[in-house]
Amino acid sequence: MNSFSTDVVVVGSGSAGISACFELYQKHVPFVLLEKGNKVGGAGKFGAHGVFAINSTEQKKRHVNYGYREAFNGLTDYNHFFVNGELLARFLKKSGANIDRLAEMGLPVTVEQSEQKAHLNDPLVYHKFNNFKEKMTNWDKLPDKFTAAGNKVMLETAAVDLEYDNGLKAVIAKNKAGAEIRIAAKKVIFADGGYCGSQEMMTANFSDTKALLNLGERKSTGTGIRLTHKLGADCRHRPVLFAHGGAPSMSINPMKRDSAVETLTNLPLLWLDQTANRFVNEDVVYDFAMWGNAAHNVNGIYYVLLDQKTLDTFKQKEVNLEDTFERQFCDVGQTPRTTVGPLPNIQTDFDEAVKTGEVVKADTLEEIAQKLQLPYSSLTRSVNAYNQAVKQKEDDTFLKPAAELLFDVQEGPFYAIIEHCAILGTLDGVNVDRNCQPVKEDGTPLKDLYIVGNNVNGLYSDGYPSYEGIANGFAFVSGWIAAEEAIKSLNQGEK
Repeated sequence: MNSFSTDVVVVGSGSAGISACFELYQKHVPFVLLEKGNKVGGAGKFGAHGVFAINSTEQKKRHVNYGYREAFNGLTDYNHFFVNGELLARFLKKSGANIDRLAEMGLPVTVEQSEQKAHLNDPLVYHKFNNFKEKMTNWDKLPDKFTAAGNKVMLETAAVDLEYDNGLKAVIAKNKAGAEIRIAAKKVIFADGGYCGSQEMMTANFSDTKALLNLGERKSTGTGIRLTHKLGADCRHRPVLFAHGGAPSMSINPMKRDSAVETLTNLPLLWLDQTANRFVNEDVVYDFAMWGNAAHNVNGIYYVLLDQKTLDTFKQKEVNLEDTFERQFCDVGQTPRTTVGPLPNIQTDFDEAVKTGEVVKADTLEEIAQKLQLPYSSLTRSVNAYNQAVKQKEDDTFLKPAAELLFDVQEGPFYAIIEHCAILGTLDGVNVDRNCQPVKEDGTPLKDLYIVGNNVNGLYSDGYPSYEGIANGFAFVSGWIAAEEAIKSLNQGEK
């Protein structure tokens, strides 16, 4: 077995891992970065558009009246006090300074109004990456800085085990060729992003796993969670899904932006669950987290139902509805479009989706019910009630705004987009202390181990909250905290 030694091993190069490495690099502490993929980065690099923060320099200049008190109380209340208060406090108090660190890393952000229509009047807490492509490029430059300083960055190499005896002895890794590597180390920071890539762990925790559309990092297979749990770490917590909107499939999803089917997915049309009943005010589409949670709540699948007249209207006209993902793909300062259409390719896109099974088409509602295995009586009742709401411009059940009650469902052919709850990952794993050290059931920390980002419990009780960018912000800050604490412990050991 190939072997060498270092002070700290960092597992994973997403937001939490790259942040930890940056702190170690700045403080001249030797480290090895292990990354499963063939390039650095995780969900924070490839998907996230910004981070949450309070009391940043730019916020202070703009006199943003939302600080620690408001954020701490808001998140504590949201989680019904099922929260790691000390860790939440430490994250929030460092979140503003993290904005300056991001600029030092080559990942500058600008405080900007939310990317979500539902939060346009929220306080200015969202900091968006100035340029998404430049963020990707600059992220890729960081490993060269690390290696130039004498550290190792090992791609296509995964941590598989620990040698541990009242303290860390070594991290055992395995490369793409299957060769094992022993890395003698004093500390290890697990920043490997949760477990959405582990079918076994997902199935054990979420009954609708098969229905979920995983837009997250499939290389996140729960390594840190499993290895620390094996050493006695307390993993008792309700599973928390990082639900984030909905989409028909991997080929028709919000990241591609090339199908009119996806566009209509992002609008408050008529939604039905697997019992053919409405289940939510479809206006929830304008809040990514709550939209995903609503879909997760109906076992991960629902249907967007519309008729040919609606399709033709979008083909020919500009409709006064906003595509919920429009703002996410605007660069800083760019003005979003608040209408949809005309969509000249909509019929072609829907016809193609019918062929692939992402959309079901039928001449009658009875046929739609048969094809989707829905109770026909419930389907007709739901459609009739919705049509009445559109006619009267009043939704007395789910309270959808009158301005969004635009399209009834009257005459065939009818179309049903099959929607899946989309996820970006998981948000539970290991209970930790304020220093991001995993703790045993009696609360004592496991020496020399740190676990961060989407691997930890304590920030969310049961679902991702509507604090845009908070998961990514916490990932960067928790990686920073863990590295600081590892360095502090190393220095104390030297004295």
